[in-house]
Amino acid sequence: MISGDSGKLVYFESHLKYQITTSQITLTRKNKKTNWGVNVSNIIAKLYDGLELYLATVQSLDEKGIAKKMGLKERDQILEVNGKSVRGWQSEDLLAEFSGNLSVTVTVISIEDRTITDLFLMTNRENDLNYLWALRQLVKLSICNIDFSGTGLDLSAITTTLHELIVTNCSLKCVTQILGVGRLVSLKRLILTHNNLEHVDEKTMLKLKELTDLQLGYNNLKSFPTVVTRMEKLEELSLIHNQISVLPDEVVQMRSLEKLHLDNNVLTELPEYVTLQLPQLRALTLENNKIAPTTGQVGGSRKTRSKFYYKIGVTDASIAQT
Repeated sequence: MISGDSGKLVYFESHLKYQITTSQITLTRKNKKTNWGVNVSNIIAKLYDGLELYLATVQSLDEKGIAKKMGLKERDQILEVNGKSVRGWQSEDLLAEFSGNLSVTVTVISIEDRTITDLFLMTNRENDLNYLWALRQLVKLSICNIDFSGTGLDLSAITTTLHELIVTNCSLKCVTQILGVGRLVSLKRLILTHNNLEHVDEKTMLKLKELTDLQLGYNNLKSFPTVVTRMEKLEELSLIHNQISVLPDEVVQMRSLEKLHLDNNVLTELPEYVTLQLPQLRALTLENNKIAPTTGQVGGSRKTRSKFYYKIGVTDASIAQT
């Protein structure tokens, strides 16, 4: 028989909303000598640091076997057996669970569902987080309004091909509450806005060598996270709505930075080097700080590059100079 329970993951692409399902199927047999009629192979997925993840995938089914009659399909991936996650299992573990029981309930995800590239999870979808490791082609992951203040977010087995990670309004206090984020070596965009971040872990951030866009707005940062000045490919940085009062001298090291957003902090001055020594900087916003508005000047100097845009207080300026 087939149980009717299904779990739902929510998937967004552009402005369209999709839902994919994980199916729960119960297989029963009369005695332990009866074959299940299913051949499961372990596909090995390589993880960062040389670790391996075994993906239990239905390779073939006997035409008249129990598994096919009950609804299993070729290329289905097994996520759970009798309520136990198979993440980390090897072939012998799976065999032992099947061979020792007359009834086995498996949770599976189809090939169509596990190859999605863009996933958006919100409130009440916490259980779906248990299956992220199965989505090996995921490129963008967005998580919103799920409280991780006590448990943290485990991404230690997620695909390292992830390019964009958004975790907003999830009560995070530090980046290290996202377990495994340092393994996301292909990550280009990281958005951790509307959390309770008080500091940014240096060791973790320096592993994200491909990161070009970092957004840490609407947090509780009281100082500029100097580790970002050592992230060589960073092009855009947003620290809006924090409590930052001083820009450190190390900012001049950000040679790739094109956009810097510092609105709604407590800065009292803008050091001249911010605009004079950052060769790629094209946009700087400083609204609602404690810096006195200026007209036609940036950092106390008119020596700006062409098409440099800045916004300070209520005064906007577009400066085109050669």
